Amino acid sequence: MVCLFELFFVVAVIVSAYISLEDIVNKRIPNKAILVLLFVGILYQAIYVQKFSAIILFIYAAMIAFLLWFLSLWPAGDAKLFAVLLLFMPPQLYVSQTIVFDFLVNCFVPIFFSMFFIIIWKSRFKLVKEALRFTFEPYNVCMLAIILIGFVWFLMRAIQILTFRFSLPLDYFLTLILMFFIFEFFRRFLSAKLELFFFGCAILRIIIDYRTVYSIAFLQRFSTLLLIFLFFRFFILYLAFKLYTYEVPIRKLKPGMSPGEAIIQRGKHFERKSFLHASLIGFMLQRRENVIHSLDFLTEDDVKRLKKLRAEKKIPFTKMLITKVQPFAIFILLGYILTVLCHGNFMQYLVSLLK
Repeated sequence: MVCLFELFFVVAVIVSAYISLEDIVNKRIPNKAILVLLFVGILYQAIYVQKFSAIILFIYAAMIAFLLWFLSLWPAGDAKLFAVLLLFMPPQLYVSQTIVFDFLVNCFVPIFFSMFFIIIWKSRFKLVKEALRFTFEPYNVCMLAIILIGFVWFLMRAIQILTFRFSLPLDYFLTLILMFFIFEFFRRFLSAKLELFFFGCAILRIIIDYRTVYSIAFLQRFSTLLLIFLFFRFFILYLAFKLYTYEVPIRKLKPGMSPGEAIIQRGKHFERKSFLHASLIGFMLQRRENVIHSLDFLTEDDVKRLKKLRAEKKIPFTKMLITKVQPFAIFILLGYILTVLCHGNFMQYLVSLLK
């Protein structure tokens, strides 16, 4: 069975390498190659299926991949590649409850570190100062701290109670993910009543959990979590957005370009909405708003519509913000190889080697 897996592993790597090359050179992921991977993956599963757990995990991975595409975190082609490669895992990994999460970590952590060093290297002092000002905007810091102290803590306790049978690990990374989505969701709908509710949760937590709150250990954990979140969500995001977006005259727009802002029609008027200041939930809601173009890549119809509206002077601005697309398929392939070689999360594997 090991030899059987190695055969399919080699096939998956070769086809994925071809897909990655197409993504780098032509900035596209060929659907035919994805279909080939899907067919071979189904064949692999037909030969060795472990109580349908692999199929269930594939469906779950497809849902996660679709969600990340829906939130504009990667293109549809990358989402398909991620889901299909889950069909090529070693048989013993399909019993792991964290395999999809481990695969995601192995995909995103390498690209984050590579992009992090590139961003820091390219950033000028003035841009770094702007990013710091954006990161430590008092309102965002205060609201994040209040949500973290109270609401997130109560939510964590509720999850622990509901999932104690499954031994759900609530480590820093999962806490950050959960906090990220909570903050993004409520950031979209913040009002005076909601802010009062969060403040009340924080006060209640301080009262009932005062022994923990009034301790050096809590202050250290809280400060670390807060700074990590601010660093990822605001500082790096600001630098990446400024470095990897540029303005293009509407008359020079081409199909396949990735917008860095949304052009929304409100009645007879059009307005621009930068993705820098939009939350993830904002992306979801923008799809329900009257956005006049695709949010991932501009189509030929999008370009014709934008040029026509500009020629008719219905759009009051002459340029559109475009994002430099970074090929991601190669990192999905790297994440797949790391998952197979490390039997899961490669960061945990490295930690185990250091012990």
